[in-house]
Order: sequence, then C-alpha cells, then structure tokens
Amino acid sequence: MVGVTFFGNFDLASLSIWLFWAFFAFLIFYLQRENMREGYPLETEDGEPAPNQGPFPLPGPKTFQLPHGRGDVTVPNGQREKRELALTRSATSEGYPHLPTGNPMLDGVGPAAWAPRRDIPELDGHGHNKIKPMSNAPGFIVSAGRDPRGLPVQAGDQEVVGRVSELWVDVPEQMIRYLELDLNSGSKRLVPMTMVRVWDDRVRIRSITSDMFESVPTIKSPAEVTLLEEDKIMAYYAGGTMYAADKRKSGY
Repeated sequence: MVGVTFFGNFDLASLSIWLFWAFFAFLIFYLQRENMREGYPLETEDGEPAPNQGPFPLPGPKTFQLPHGRGDVTVPNGQREKRELALTRSATSEGYPHLPTGNPMLDGVGPAAWAPRRDIPELDGHGHNKIKPMSNAPGFIVSAGRDPRGLPVQAGDQEVVGRVSELWVDVPEQMIRYLELDLNSGSKRLVPMTMVRVWDDRVRIRSITSDMFESVPTIKSPAEVTLLEEDKIMAYYAGGTMYAADKRKSGY
C-alpha cells in the first residue's frame, strides 16, 4: 500500500533534524550579513581597507524608508567618514593604541571620539523632539531629589564655573538627560546628567576642569539638540576623564 510503504525504511526523524540544522545555519548566515550593513567593509585604524574582512560577504544594498518624512537611507552605501583623525601609530602592528597628535578633546579622538551621526534631533514615536528643555515640556516637574536649577557648578579643579539654568528632559522616557549651564563668561553649555553629581549646595562635574568649559561643543538651537551635537557633547565630557586627569586635584 502506498500509504504504508511510500517511505519504506527512510528515517523521517533524521530528515527532520537535518532540515532543522540546515535552517539554523542559514539563519546564522542571514543574520550575520544583515548585521554587516553598517561599519563594513572593515578598515584599519589608518582608514585603509582591512586585509581580513571576515568569512561572510557584504549584503547587497537595501533602502529603508525613515519615519516622519526623514527620507530614505541605503546601506551598505560605500560612504566613508571624511574626517582626518589627528592620530599617529604607536607601533607598526595592528591592535596597538594610536596616539593623539594635537588636542584630543577638540580633535575628538581616543576617549573623546564621536561618531558622525545625523545633524537632526531624535524624534519620539509621534514625530516630536524627544529631548527638550523642561520649560518647553508642559507638565514636567522635579518630583524627587534636589532641583539643581540655580545651584553653582563646580569643575574638576574645584573652581566654580557658573550656575545651572535649565533642565533638558527626555519626554517619552520621563527623565533628565542634560543640565544647561550659564557659565561665568555668559555663554551656555549642556552637560549630560550622568556626568554630574547634585549636592545640596552645588553641582559637581569632575571629568573636566574650569578652563575646558568654553570648549564644550555648543548647540545651534536653544530649544533642541541634534544627534550629532549629543554625541560631541558626551564625548567631550567622557574624554576629560582621561585627558584632564593630571589637572584634577586628588581627594576630590
């Protein structure tokens, strides 16, 4: 009978497990190639094509339609960053650190490195700016802890550089992302909330010293911060944890 003898002694259980392993291998291959849409092909730290590109080939270009009318993006697109990094090799072999040749804080290298993100604000799911000053976010108040507005700002060398004038909030996440500082010079700067410590009588920013605040990257608009501006600001303060270490007093 066909219904009984069609497969004969064929092992259907073995077929099932081999089909599963074949599907699993294809899935790994597919996901790895999709993961290579940005940041590839690989380059050395000098910007030259890396000799070892890995076992997986690049995927074909794919175009993604961005929400809220922000156009399309195609990846991979072969575009490279145009910045010339102020770095020099410390050894001929790969894997050794590169050394800054100028002011690493201003050049954006090492711990102060930033990525060339799009120079537009991040949006929430409704197409509105995700991060904005609290004065532009009705209904937001400081409900826990000390409100830092009006407090003096103490730098890593214990000098007072200005006062906190505004809080910038992440509206959908309902949390403070930045403090806005009025510096003694009259200019304004943002500082990431994660880089400050709020005390009862002051706000402390340990990563950079008083002479470095004027060089903190600025923002174009007083009402919004772009992705590129965010990356530069956070990189500057983070870089100070290393490059300003010799200026900070011990025991602080």
